[in-house]
Amino acid sequence: MKSDREPSSIWEKYVEAKQAAFSDSTESEEPLTIEELEAAIAETAASTGIPEIGMPPRSTVHPVKQRQLSKWFYLVLVFLFGSLIAALLWWGQNMEKL
Repeated sequence: MKSDREPSSIWEKYVEAKQAAFSDSTESEEPLTIEELEAAIAETAASTGIPEIGMPPRSTVHPVKQRQLSKWFYLVLVFLFGSLIAALLWWGQNMEKL
């Protein structure tokens, strides 16, 4: 991951926050405790806009395709309705000839 570009996804922000939290711990001479590491990760995550738990919500990582599916559903309905109208008009014209 390039450090000169802005992270484009939540996951990249999460990874960047983790790296920043762990890079701070390598500069100090003594290792940090679990609580100190969690606090550092939470602080870095809060500054980048990630929830405190560190992981982005599932809805952000895997967005729902409901809009895309509903768009196709309505297009199919309009097509079927148009086909029904065309078939009834054609059938009516054939019945007049008899």
